[in-house]
Amino acid sequence: MPTAQCAALLDRFGILTRPSAHGLALVGQDTARADLQGEHDHAAELEFGVLSTDPHFSLFTGLDAPAPDACLFFHSALAQAEGAGRWRLHPEELAGPAAWRRPRVPDKAAALAAQGAAPRPAFFMVLALADVAGALAQAAAPVWLVRFGARASVWKYHFLSDLDTPNPVIVDLDDKLRFSARGRTPLPGNRSALTFASEQAIAMRKTPEQRLQLRDQGELGQRILIKRLPNASVAAIGREIAEGSAVPVLVSEIYIP
Repeated sequence: MPTAQCAALLDRFGILTRPSAHGLALVGQDTARADLQGEHDHAAELEFGVLSTDPHFSLFTGLDAPAPDACLFFHSALAQAEGAGRWRLHPEELAGPAAWRRPRVPDKAAALAAQGAAPRPAFFMVLALADVAGALAQAAAPVWLVRFGARASVWKYHFLSDLDTPNPVIVDLDDKLRFSARGRTPLPGNRSALTFASEQAIAMRKTPEQRLQLRDQGELGQRILIKRLPNASVAAIGREIAEGSAVPVLVSEIYIP
């Protein structure tokens, strides 16, 4: 969403905003392009607060805020060319910790964060008109983008029912992941669950690609007990401190009746 100041500036140039598949498109006549390239106010900027329609955006995005009032802020001054007509608004391949800004006046991020939009934008982006004019000289429809990495978590399976097998194992059909037995986990009601955890953190995806089975590892080979185990959900994430470490890790809990 453009700020009020940005909307007024776009209106002055006769530029319309249109939602696109992955963001926002700015649409105008050829005269608007000429006006932008001839703009003499080099301090003018286009400001946007970027909202996510996914309530789990902050859960599956791999960036932790350093403070409750910190906000993600991207400016075209740090843009890096990414092929013809495309600019990435951060120096790294993926947005990193340097994108976090504490909103302190007179920082630009402070003015944007103080506007109190509800819901709060996931991040802010600012395009200097001078940078826009330079991009228009190189491409008919320049694109600015932000790329985030996916958060990763350890997948932990809890089997609530007694398994009728002495040697259960979790097998990845793609042979990429390994799971280790973690014994029995105490549960409310004087119950416990047989627990397995992945030996590596797994990147979160809207549609996970993992194909996992529960099998019985017997003397004569493996027998399938559960043909396809459910994948982790971004809505069921916690933190735990692994044995021998003081650093908490993200854990996705999966309960199997």
